[in-house]
Amino acid sequence: MIKIGQASRDERGRYSGGLAGDQDGKEVAIREWYDRPWNKVLRPKNSAIAGRIAAAMEDACRNDNIGYDQYERTTLYDLCKANGWNIKAVNRPCETDCSALVSVCVNAAGIRVSGDIYTGNEASALLRTGEFELLTAPKYLLSDEYLRRGDILLYEFHHTAIALQDGRRAEESRPAQVKYPLGWNATKDGQWWYADTPHSYIAGRWAYINGRWYVFDQKGFMIRGWFKQGYDWYYTNPADGAMLSGQWVDVDGKSYYLTQSGLMARNGYIEDASEKLYFFVDSEGRYVKELDTDTPDLSKYEVIE
Repeated sequence: MIKIGQASRDERGRYSGGLAGDQDGKEVAIREWYDRPWNKVLRPKNSAIAGRIAAAMEDACRNDNIGYDQYERTTLYDLCKANGWNIKAVNRPCETDCSALVSVCVNAAGIRVSGDIYTGNEASALLRTGEFELLTAPKYLLSDEYLRRGDILLYEFHHTAIALQDGRRAEESRPAQVKYPLGWNATKDGQWWYADTPHSYIAGRWAYINGRWYVFDQKGFMIRGWFKQGYDWYYTNPADGAMLSGQWVDVDGKSYYLTQSGLMARNGYIEDASEKLYFFVDSEGRYVKELDTDTPDLSKYEVIE
């Protein structure tokens, strides 16, 4: 049998109310495949992403700070979202459950999904990303033979887990591996994408390439112009897609200031030392010329670097 990773129960064999963290080494753990029964398999279309999903599950299973509790199921998700999806770096006791853990692993692989998914909507949530294919043939559900590392196993409304190894017959259904030209590539309609290995491309995340930051959508295409991540706005050069920072930009007749980290400044002053003036940007980031001043009201607004 191949190995799978899962979050299954707390230290008392229950689903809530236990202590935070893995108290017995079995709350979030690796075990042999078993017939749950499963009724769906979600397979990553990109083998590199599949590998990252499996590696993330392995990291979670090895981290005893991660335990099981359905009532506290998003605490691991919140910690990982805050630290850039680094499961190894979680250093205080927290909780998850089977589907919330799958969400964390998928996010750690670079695909953005909500931490609120559960086994009843997990399949639809993953399929909406465009990064997974749905497998429902009996050979994928009734044995481990055709499973691949990174496959997500699902018993809807009950349980979910991740395959950590290839089944002994996995190669029989494996398509020929696509080989991408390394580096920047463009489609016929001018969409740019970046192959980071011969068999994978960057998608759904930021990437630092040749000294500049770029961001790619879930399909792997470079984003130009405004990009929102959570509460924050960034602006990438419409010409080459590189993130702009430490400068003013004019967009649609409005002026905005981008900080040194690339964030659009909001609700504060931008200092111009050479002019001995402070320029004000409102809550939408727009420069308000009428509020130019040499005596900023620092009791209400901060100076944004």
